[in-house]
Amino acid sequence: KYKYDCPICGYNGPFMDKNNRLRAKCPKCGELERARMAMLVLNQIYDEKKASETDVLHISPENFLRKHFKEKYKSYISSDLYREDVDHQFDIQSIPYPDNSFDLVFASHVLEYVENDKEAINEISRVLRPEGLAFLPVPMLHKKTIDCEEKPPNKSIIRETGEDYFYRYRAVFSEVKVYSPRAFDQ
Repeated sequence: KYKYDCPICGYNGPFMDKNNRLRAKCPKCGELERARMAMLVLNQIYDEKKASETDVLHISPENFLRKHFKEKYKSYISSDLYREDVDHQFDIQSIPYPDNSFDLVFASHVLEYVENDKEAINEISRVLRPEGLAFLPVPMLHKKTIDCEEKPPNKSIIRETGEDYFYRYRAVFSEVKVYSPRAFDQ
């Protein structure tokens, strides 16, 4: 059996299948690939000292990351458009914070749901401090992004992001780094 390390809970051993994805789920904490990938990247970028100096805005918060950010980072604000278990409810296309408010904006798998994603990306850039980091993973579904005029009736997303999607980030941010699971030996 294949054995893996979970960067979230520390488990070492075989992972469970999830739907059609082989070895996707950690049997101890239950987290999936994108959660583990997020933790690997965060651990690579933020040591304990840097985390303790970082103000975080977490959009559409994952529970395991909410706990991580609250425990290890300087300040933490959770937000969502619809959820009530967050600090503030707002639309990511119009973030109600002043310019240069945060060192890290974390919005995983959010932009494929936003009507005007370019406006949302600009808003994220606006609230970031000059040396801040926007952590904006999206699913890689195609080579080329498919934008719909309106949300299809059988889907919850308005766009199917592709490998070209990162050019939208490059139009706003001076530096864009794309992480691939292959970059980590897990």
